[in-house]
Amino acid sequence: MKKDKNTAQEVKEKAPKAPLTPEKKRKRRRRIIFAVIAVLAILALILYMRKKNNPITPVETAAVEKGDIEVILSYSGTINSSEEKSYYANLTGIVSEMNLHVGDRVSKGDLLYRYDQDDLDLMKEKASLTQDQAEGNYNGSLQRNYISTINSNGMSLTQINARIDEITAQTDALNAQINEKTARMSRTLTDLQKTAMDVDQNNISDSTDAANGNNAPNTRQNDEGHQMSLEIQNAMSEVQYALSYDPEIQSWKNQINALAEEKSKLLEASAAESARMTSGDREALDAQKALTELDSSDTIASIEKVEGGITSDLSGVITELNVAEGATVSQGSRLITISGTDNVHIDIQISKTDLDKIQLGQKVDITIRGKQYTGEVAQIAGAATKNANGVPVVAAQISVDDPDDNVILGTEATVKIHSDKVEGVPVLPYEYISTDADGDFVYMVGDDFTLIRRDVTLGLSTSTDAEITGGLNIGDKVVTTNADTLSEGMTVIVTAEE
Repeated sequence: MKKDKNTAQEVKEKAPKAPLTPEKKRKRRRRIIFAVIAVLAILALILYMRKKNNPITPVETAAVEKGDIEVILSYSGTINSSEEKSYYANLTGIVSEMNLHVGDRVSKGDLLYRYDQDDLDLMKEKASLTQDQAEGNYNGSLQRNYISTINSNGMSLTQINARIDEITAQTDALNAQINEKTARMSRTLTDLQKTAMDVDQNNISDSTDAANGNNAPNTRQNDEGHQMSLEIQNAMSEVQYALSYDPEIQSWKNQINALAEEKSKLLEASAAESARMTSGDREALDAQKALTELDSSDTIASIEKVEGGITSDLSGVITELNVAEGATVSQGSRLITISGTDNVHIDIQISKTDLDKIQLGQKVDITIRGKQYTGEVAQIAGAATKNANGVPVVAAQISVDDPDDNVILGTEATVKIHSDKVEGVPVLPYEYISTDADGDFVYMVGDDFTLIRRDVTLGLSTSTDAEITGGLNIGDKVVTTNADTLSEGMTVIVTAEE
């Protein structure tokens, strides 16, 4: 086997090589010529510098290349929800079903809690009765107003009250006349009664017997005394009759009765007139009815809205829970807060040096728990704050495209912001560029083998490369040797070129 191998090798070495093409021959001759010229030039330079006693510094060079520069800024931040919703109690009632805990994930449409149905039915019935009551009160007020309008006698309320006052005064005057006359007749009766007593004392006959027609013994009467007693008794009877049946007093009483009847009707008219609604009263009544109906309708609508239970409007995580099953909740109280997971962002703090490089809409590469996502700069704060070290920073938010269950709120994420990019421009490694008080510059080798300073203008830059916007063109050769060992005007020799 060994012999066969050697034989194969010998055959290969003896095999004729493929002939060179004319183009390859020309290139080969050109390289040889350039190499000879370079060697001769170096020898000539060395001889020349030895005659001049000038040292020769070896340097290396590289050409300015055409390339792309992209600025990428790296930050870390905290994942937070961009959509948060709190659920408030629609009404005061009992929660009959609720099985959630803080940190639980919910999907859109999941049941959050349910009201007790019996309690809802009772509230709905009360609201309906309140609505019926308002309708009845409204109709009753309209009916009373209609009746008062029918009973009106054409007098205003002021006129009615004035007439009632007149009737009261007239009644008082008539009562005073009755009282005065009655008192006068009562005094007359009293005087007659005294006279009768005097007659009884001065005569034998008793006036009482005479009035009753008793035939007392003759020894106790005489004609004159008996006649006087009869006259006195007749006078007393007349006065007593007048007290009860005096025509004038009866006339006054009839007037009082008529006035009282008129006053009663006027009082009814006054009450009816007072009950009569003005246009403003009617507007207020209509408004009150509308408000009551609106409140009742809203209550019924709120009840019907929650009868099937309260469901989540978004997918997310329960971050706040203020209700338990069986509890009575008050209308308007906050019960549950959900932080959405379908729309999340990363909060970062931008340093002042990077602030001018970051703009809304810039694309971002995101790493969350080892998984890659994409996003963009969604918000930049309009004012700076100070971080824990007292350094001014500006808050910003990075939106996350298509988040999934791997994205956990409150955890950390790494972001790389694609700040800016240029393509097909002159590019140099940053280490080849020097800086002094006069600005940025590079060294180039002149035709006489001395160093020349060339000021340059930089555009976009990364930690390794820089865009050259002025001073150099693509293909220009710059010195790559450590600039700290060089100075303008030095004699150099290029020993290597990238």
